[in-house]
Amino acid sequence: MNENKRPISEGRGIGVGYVTLIMLFAVICLTVLAALSYQAARANDKLNEKSVYYTLRYYSADGRTNEVLSIFDELAYEAHETGFFAGSFEALCQEKSQVPDSRYPDDAVIKRVQEGFMVSYSCPVTDNLELSAEFLFFDVPKDGRRYEIRKWKTVAVTDETDEGALGVWDGSLPGQN
Repeated sequence: MNENKRPISEGRGIGVGYVTLIMLFAVICLTVLAALSYQAARANDKLNEKSVYYTLRYYSADGRTNEVLSIFDELAYEAHETGFFAGSFEALCQEKSQVPDSRYPDDAVIKRVQEGFMVSYSCPVTDNLELSAEFLFFDVPKDGRRYEIRKWKTVAVTDETDEGALGVWDGSLPGQN
């Protein structure tokens, strides 16, 4: 028998311990990647829900603002039909505001300007945002138009509460105020 030949069990190949360590490392890496993927998917889902919520709220406010524009456009049409726009428009607005349960917006602000009447209206979108719009209704229609949209944008609602002074050190030593 040849003494140089060793049995297979005594060979010097890769041991079972190295394979186990590589497999454990691969399993840990895949587990971490799976957890990160799940977390990213949940964050994306929450963002989509917020997006849907804000989109629905914005288009609800947009629809109400369009409805207000339509109401004032009807009043402007009626006022132009009378031939005396300035007096008729103000009277029609006053008359509509006195009717209970009407679609007329009580919070719309009407102001007389040089070209006609400026109507300002704000509709809340969320607790922090509102849709602010301004419409100019002409005394005399220009290019067949009775009104012009001057502003239509979403603005932040500012809270006027004073939260008090910040406790910032002014540089003086304690007891030397």
